[in-house]
Amino acid sequence: MGGAAARLLARHREEVDLLILDVDADRAAQVGGAVGAESRGFDATSGELTEILKEVRSVAACLPYRLNIPVMEAALAAGCHYADLGGLFHVTLKQWELHDRFREAGLSAVMGIGSAPGLTNVLAGIGAARLDAVTSIDLVDGAVEEGGGGFGVPYSVETVLDEFTLPAMVFEDGEMNEIPAGSGVVQWEFPPPLGTLPAMYTLHSEAATLSRTIPGVRDVRWRLALPAAVHAGFAFLAEIGMASDEPVQTKNGPAVPRDVLAAVLSKMPAPGQEPRDIECLDVRVAGEKDGRPATFVGLAKFVPAPEGLSAGAFGTAIPITVAVRWMAEGRVEPGVHPPETAFDLDGFAADLEREGVEFNFSVE
Repeated sequence: MGGAAARLLARHREEVDLLILDVDADRAAQVGGAVGAESRGFDATSGELTEILKEVRSVAACLPYRLNIPVMEAALAAGCHYADLGGLFHVTLKQWELHDRFREAGLSAVMGIGSAPGLTNVLAGIGAARLDAVTSIDLVDGAVEEGGGGFGVPYSVETVLDEFTLPAMVFEDGEMNEIPAGSGVVQWEFPPPLGTLPAMYTLHSEAATLSRTIPGVRDVRWRLALPAAVHAGFAFLAEIGMASDEPVQTKNGPAVPRDVLAAVLSKMPAPGQEPRDIECLDVRVAGEKDGRPATFVGLAKFVPAPEGLSAGAFGTAIPITVAVRWMAEGRVEPGVHPPETAFDLDGFAADLEREGVEFNFSVE
């Protein structure tokens, strides 16, 4: 996802100086060469990242979510604004605890500013502002590949595996409840060409923040609707124990199934054809308007980007690229923020629309 974000930031070469960072210097150089940017490797076990970030105004941390807090601490020590792609609920809440330290340092941090979480939160915030009162928020992310499509990894392997195995958190009737991963399946009707897809509960950050930032809300429910082959593949791998952290004995000694699976999936070849996927975020905010029941419907559609990025990669990466540019320009208040409170939401959506995100808003 970092490579996708770099390609999208390269659209603004006249305004942005890019530095590509990775623990693998060769991988960083590959991305840097593709976008005409400086690149560096660094030793993650030392304080080298902090020293490098002292040269940077804002950092887009496109990393597995377990690394969010260490990188956030490095950015804080370096005096650098920070944004990431999400903390999968529990890490997000821990990140929020750094709010006072970032505010006192005059630095901004935005947690979970990808497509979901991220743009889902922005749509929920826009919807809440258009109603007089809010009672419930339903957020669903659906994707399909035109003409079919096989198994693939839609984003971070670690995150996908956790979404299929860790208990989900749902805010209902004013209380946060833990429920099994993959439960709560509903048939969700997306606009064409997605159509009806099965959408399931997974662990995600939206409920962690929207339940606290949207006054009066009683229910916040997040669901994921992946392409059929991806859903079936990861569900099978989780069912047979390949997402387990517990070592198993093999003829070559102990091995951790999750580590083996992640290593194998990371070596999957990229598709040999142009991306044909389409992704849609569908956010419903229910409440009251002018004394009557009303529901805001916010849709965001992603299609493959001119840079050759899939719709999924474009949708995940484009919000964080706008966020780090806004932070570098001083357009986000100091402190740690979820997306729904970080920005002028209508202005943020307008910037995303200029970058190629398709929106449709209505109040029914």
